[in-house]
Amino acid sequence: MEEKILILQSGKCAWGKCYACGWGKIDYGKPDLHKLKRKIDEFFRKVSNIDRVKIFCSGSFFDENQFPKVIREYIAKKCKEKNVKELVVESRPEFIKEEIIKPLTKYVNLVVAIGLEAADNKILEKYQKGFYVEDYIKACELLKKLGCKIRTYLMVNLPFVENNEEILEKSFKIAKKYSDEIVIINTFPHSNSQLFNLWIEGKWKPLDKKEFEKLVKPYKKYKNVEFDFNNFAFEPKFPKSMQKPLKGVGKEFLIHPYYEIWQDYICRFYEKPKEKEYALFIPCTYTKPYYKSKLHKEILKIVPKNFHLIVISSPGVIPYEFVDKYPFNAYDWPEWEETEEIKKLYIKVTQKRIENYLKTHKYKKYFAFLKPNSESFIALKKACEKLGIKLKLCVSNETWEKIKERKNPLLSNEALKDLKKCIEE
Repeated sequence: MEEKILILQSGKCAWGKCYACGWGKIDYGKPDLHKLKRKIDEFFRKVSNIDRVKIFCSGSFFDENQFPKVIREYIAKKCKEKNVKELVVESRPEFIKEEIIKPLTKYVNLVVAIGLEAADNKILEKYQKGFYVEDYIKACELLKKLGCKIRTYLMVNLPFVENNEEILEKSFKIAKKYSDEIVIINTFPHSNSQLFNLWIEGKWKPLDKKEFEKLVKPYKKYKNVEFDFNNFAFEPKFPKSMQKPLKGVGKEFLIHPYYEIWQDYICRFYEKPKEKEYALFIPCTYTKPYYKSKLHKEILKIVPKNFHLIVISSPGVIPYEFVDKYPFNAYDWPEWEETEEIKKLYIKVTQKRIENYLKTHKYKKYFAFLKPNSESFIALKKACEKLGIKLKLCVSNETWEKIKERKNPLLSNEALKDLKKCIEE
C-alpha cells in the first residue's frame, strides 16, 4: 500500500490533558486558512493515484476550532482530484458527528483513527483521556453507519496498569469488534507530559524492544493489526522549563535522574550506527559541546568514520551523536573537588554503566584514549575485564611517563601520535 503523510499544525487539541501526551498541549494559534491551504497545495502537488493520505494533527481533524469546514472539504476535494483512495484522519469521539463527516464521504473514503488506548474506564480516568469506552463504541457505530473505516490505537504499558497482558487482551477484544484496523503502540512519554515526569522520578519506564515483542506476540497472527514500537523516533527530550546547568561534584551530580533516564535510553533503545565498527572511548572536556574543545578537534582529525566515539563522564556513557543534547551539553564536574569517597563511587557507577552499554552494543574492537590513571579509564578497564572484552589503550606507557605531568597530556603531540598509530594498526 502506497501512502503519504501530511502533518498539519493548527489550533490546539480541545482536550490536551492525556497523561503521556505533550503534543496536545501545544497551541499553534487560530487556524490560518491561507497558510493551511498553501501547505495542503504543496503536499498534493507531489501526490497522485496513491492508496492513502494520512493526516496527523495532534488533536481532532473534525474539530471546527482546529480545522474549519472549509479546510476539511478542501482536503477531501484534493483527494478526489488526485485519485487518492483513502484519507486517514484522527479524532476524539466527541467530534465524530454525522453532519461533519457525511459531506466528506462524497469525495473520498474516510478512515477515522481513534485513540482508545485501553478499553477500561478506570484506566482511562487515570490516564485523563476525557472519554469512556462507551463513547468510543458510540462513535464507531456512527462511523460504520456512514460507511467509514475505523482505525483504533491501543497503548501498552500505560502507567496505571498492573497486568499488561490482561488489559491488552480486554482492549483488543473490544477494538477488534469495531475496528477495520488496529495499531498496538508502545507507550513513550512526550516531552512536557506527566508521564515524562514519572519516568524521571523512577516510578515508570518504557518497554524495550524485547519486552514489547513478547507482549504483542499473540496478536501477530491478525492481518489487520500493526505494531508500533517506537512511534516517533523517541529519545528523552527535556522541555526548556526543565533544563538547568548541572554543575557540581557529588552523588546527586553522578546519579542524577536526568542522567539515569538517558542511560536507560542509550542501553535499551538506542541503536548504534551500523557503519561504526570500532569503539573508541574518549574523555569529556570542560568545553561543551565537546567537539568545540581543542582535544576533541584533534581527535576528530585523526579518527576514521568507522570508529564510534564514546565519551565517558559523570552523566555516563555518551555516544557522540548525543553530545549536543541536554544535559550532555550543560553540565560540569570539577575534578579538583572530588574526594576519595566520590572517586570510588564514580568508578563503581561508571563501571556498571559501561557494562550495561557493552552488553547491548557490540564492536569488532575496543580502544581507549584516556589518561591511564583516570577514574574513567579504571572503570572502563574493570568493565571490559568483567565482560571478557579486550581493550587497547592508545597511550603507551613510555609516552605517558613523558607527558603525565603536563596540563593537558592527551593534547600533546606524543599522545596524539600514539592515537593515530593505535587505530591504524
